[in-house]
Amino acid sequence: MSDPFFRDAISNIARQSDTWVIAGSVGTPVGMVPGSASQYYNSGALVSPSGQWVSRYDKIHLVPFGEYVPFRRLFFFAAGLTKEVGDFSRGTSRAPLDAGDEKLGIFICYESIFPDEIRQLSANGAEVFVNISNDGWYGDSGAYAQHLKQARMRAVENARWLLRDTNTGVTASIDPYGRVVATVPRKVRTTLLAPYALSNVTTFYTRHGDWFAYLCAIISVVALITRFLFHSKVERTS
Repeated sequence: MSDPFFRDAISNIARQSDTWVIAGSVGTPVGMVPGSASQYYNSGALVSPSGQWVSRYDKIHLVPFGEYVPFRRLFFFAAGLTKEVGDFSRGTSRAPLDAGDEKLGIFICYESIFPDEIRQLSANGAEVFVNISNDGWYGDSGAYAQHLKQARMRAVENARWLLRDTNTGVTASIDPYGRVVATVPRKVRTTLLAPYALSNVTTFYTRHGDWFAYLCAIISVVALITRFLFHSKVERTS
């Protein structure tokens, strides 16, 4: 983030509270001269208690037609409709960010609905999850509640506490059993003193991912094919 006013404001918050701060921001390639960047990232930046911007996570799984236009050349005829769509680049790393003696696994917005991607954070050493989300996309529909439920599953699958911060959705602290232990009302500008703990354990799902689900799917398909072939053979011989 090259906006000095934004950076100074966040740095002051970190210094005044003497704590680590995670701030959603627009990231640019490291070392890029401000104003000359050709790539931009939807990022979660980590700011130290001294106000230094020390590291960041760049969102990997972007929203099609929201944060980028897939197959842009194919949709050239819709330029008038897609010109307001963001043009973010994808991040490349799911390594946790070091906040002193804590390793934070950060994921942004709807990345929370992809279990195999989130498990990589705990597999890489994240001790607590942090999800920052713009739930304003959903308006007053029930999607904000669905988004919360999906995020809770990521905590259960990986046995991690999850700290979830949203604008119009549900800001909450979620324990490794998926229970919401602290929350604040929607659409209220406030702060939440959220309990959480660190964990280094790895679950079966963290270590192995979706292979068990794939195995079950394969077994089901084989069973259906076998039954169909057996049924057809019985009909021919009867």
